[in-house]
Amino acid sequence: MDLVGAWRLVEWRIAHPDGRTSHPFGRDAVGLLCYTPDGHMSATIARAGRPPLPGAGLSQASPQERAVAAASFLCYSGRYEIRDGHVAHDIEMALNPALSGVTRIHELNFAGNRLILAAADNGRWHTLIWRRA
Repeated sequence: MDLVGAWRLVEWRIAHPDGRTSHPFGRDAVGLLCYTPDGHMSATIARAGRPPLPGAGLSQASPQERAVAAASFLCYSGRYEIRDGHVAHDIEMALNPALSGVTRIHELNFAGNRLILAAADNGRWHTLIWRRA
């Protein structure tokens, strides 16, 4: 199956070493993952039902409201490359500045119309399931 195009998040789950499973932004998290033919990518994931910020948004929100908004949202973009059954996301910019310049490598699998990306992180196993948008 071709990776290029837009994908909607179905599930993001984390398997922990103690056997627990968690969903960082809830079981109903929403997301959009886009891959372009020329090698660019963008990933956005958010907690569903995030409360709107007051007024025009960030400029009028309190530091606490901004912190809550940032803690329920993940986004990054950059370039991607397929390497031996994996996809590497070479992150150029992100909401979290610590991710800029980082390469994230995910196992790459397809199941029907689903894209499954999986990766280890600090002893935990992240699985992200996407469907064609």
